[in-house]
Amino acid sequence: MKSVSVKIGLFITLCVFAANCEAQYKDTLDIAGTHVYRNIPYIKNGLPEQNFDLYIPDSAKKPMPLIIWIHGGGWDGGFKGWIEIPYLAKLGYAIASIEYRFSRVAPFPAQILDCNEAVWFLWKNAKKYGLDTSRFVIGGGSAGGHLSALIGMSANNHVPEFYNDINKENKVRIRAVLDYYGPSDLNVVHGRAAYLDYDGPNSALTKLLGANALDRPDLAAIASPVTYIDKNDPPILIIHGEVDGFVPFWESQLFYSRLKLAGVKAQLIKIPGANHAGPMFQAPDIQKQVIDFLNAVFLK
Repeated sequence: MKSVSVKIGLFITLCVFAANCEAQYKDTLDIAGTHVYRNIPYIKNGLPEQNFDLYIPDSAKKPMPLIIWIHGGGWDGGFKGWIEIPYLAKLGYAIASIEYRFSRVAPFPAQILDCNEAVWFLWKNAKKYGLDTSRFVIGGGSAGGHLSALIGMSANNHVPEFYNDINKENKVRIRAVLDYYGPSDLNVVHGRAAYLDYDGPNSALTKLLGANALDRPDLAAIASPVTYIDKNDPPILIIHGEVDGFVPFWESQLFYSRLKLAGVKAQLIKIPGANHAGPMFQAPDIQKQVIDFLNAVFLK
């Protein structure tokens, strides 16, 4: 009974959290000390969801480093206001929070196509917004963590399916990746986990791929960051809750091990007692480790 109560309690908490997010700011987070430009389209004549919000710190020195943030929500929900690193604005980082097509609209690779398009738009318009193209960082939580890691790992692998125009490949340099509790290998978790059925017809993974991963492991591999790991990948910081009931912690541990074996600069932070998302991911000690990681990246 205790485990059932815990599951129900977590579900209610997540629902309340999502409801509060929608009620308070819907798509846009209120970050003190910033000016926000809302709903900037990154594709001319694109869909309404192909946009981003850009937070510019009031006192930032230009050109500014940029955090490109991709929100979570099982690839089929969530809001641009779900940002784990708003505190970086106080340090002079601009933050671009991306919206993208959900799996109900189009299956993979629509999501990575959109995110790469947004990155390309920011790169092309960096001077207009006062952004430093030598300090572009991409990050995200949950499904957004997966997409940010996928961009970071695949950028130097020449995957034309991830770009609307293959000539965009290799023009953008991502300096670092911030992966918050994102799935990294879509072929390693199957069956019923603590809170969901990975292989059910209505599961987030099945809807993302447009097929069951057990039937199409090839599609799951194409959509997995681990597929593209090589020694030339940017440094990556992985942050994951020890008792995550949606994306198991060991998946990030395995991702970290593969990165290290390939010679990629990687760091893994395990948050004891943390589940999937929540205030523990913005605790002062976690903030310090994120800041230290970025400082180390940009000192080199």
